[in-house]
Amino acid sequence: MSMDPSKWINFESLTSGTRSRIETTYPYLKIEQCMFQEKDSGVFMKQGNSVKIEKLLDPVMDHQPRVNKVTKTRTRK
Repeated sequence: MSMDPSKWINFESLTSGTRSRIETTYPYLKIEQCMFQEKDSGVFMKQGNSVKIEKLLDPVMDHQPRVNKVTKTRTRK
């Protein structure tokens, strides 16, 4: 995972959809102490000057996953 040190941004700089997803999923997160990176592979977070990076969110899927439905039913004779 390659993280560009110059691309860490504060919470207010994230897109509005990402901000609302983080607030919903992590209501306890102290966002004022965190820096974020939005990438194609998801949203990443680190706290303060820590070197530990955590993946908060997976990327949003633009379409619903395809579900195979079983159309045949078995009957007993």
